[in-house]
Amino acid sequence: MKETPKYVIVANRLRQQILEKQYQINEQLPQETAIAKSLNVSRITVRKALDILVNEDLIYRIQGSGTFVKDNQPGENIQSKRALEIFDFDKYQVKLINFGVSKPSQTVMEQMNINQFDLTYEIERLIMDGEKIIALQNIFMPVKIIQGMQMDSLMGSIYEFIEKELDLGVDSAIRTISSEISNDETSRLLDLAKPEPLLTVEQRSFLDNGQIFEYAYTYIRSSQFSLHESI
Repeated sequence: MKETPKYVIVANRLRQQILEKQYQINEQLPQETAIAKSLNVSRITVRKALDILVNEDLIYRIQGSGTFVKDNQPGENIQSKRALEIFDFDKYQVKLINFGVSKPSQTVMEQMNINQFDLTYEIERLIMDGEKIIALQNIFMPVKIIQGMQMDSLMGSIYEFIEKELDLGVDSAIRTISSEISNDETSRLLDLAKPEPLLTVEQRSFLDNGQIFEYAYTYIRSSQFSLHESI
């Protein structure tokens, strides 16, 4: 996984504060210079971060006045709840490669706004269509939020376990779709004869109280699976 740019880290932090309602609807955010000073980054970095949140419809700008929190609900214009799950687990199967609890990497800490003392579940699994491998998923979830994760809950929809067993509300997600050529490790895990183009889906998922409960990175064999969404 690539190193996360600073402006994305700043956007993630501000987004989390907005979703957790640390800033109320139509409340003005601090000035760019104040944000830059508090996070020890440049004003240009803050401006790029705010551009992301404007595009996500979370904030709006008024020329000469500043930046304000928009009147909407978390996830309203980001993803429909129905589309949070990439795969239909009534159709596809799971082969678990790795499941354990560990200290988060720097990337995971930045993506989920947690620290080195927040243990995370680390899940690595293959998505199968019969004997055919179609995707590889790396999933991270904070133990303090998603408690009592069991191995059998990883063999299908983890969201179903979270909602039915933990009684938590899965609400929204922010998804970034891109592509890359498989490296030696992903080629090995996906059982590829040679490197091939992969569709990559990076997703941060939120509960209905605004908490981030998941950071997931999925490698999809584009020759075997296509994403279809209704918008």
